[in-house]
Amino acid sequence: MTGETIRELLVPVIGQAGSMFMLVRRAGQIGFAADENKKLTGVEVRPDGMVRLERETGWAVIDPAEVVAVVWNGDSDSSVGQFL
Repeated sequence: MTGETIRELLVPVIGQAGSMFMLVRRAGQIGFAADENKKLTGVEVRPDGMVRLERETGWAVIDPAEVVAVVWNGDSDSSVGQFL
């Protein structure tokens, strides 16, 4: 997967409460909570191609070449989640 693809998938959920999961080769499932205090505040592709996820309480850097799937589960009861 490319960094641009991951960014395009996650930009619509910036500021929303829920959880995101990524399936990563050789590592398995990695999850990020996006609750009231840890909402996603930004997604950017760095010059080296890595993806930086900004949250209110910190950040993470992901190698998009290792990401196989991205999943978002919204916080509302009516949302059963969606594959992005």
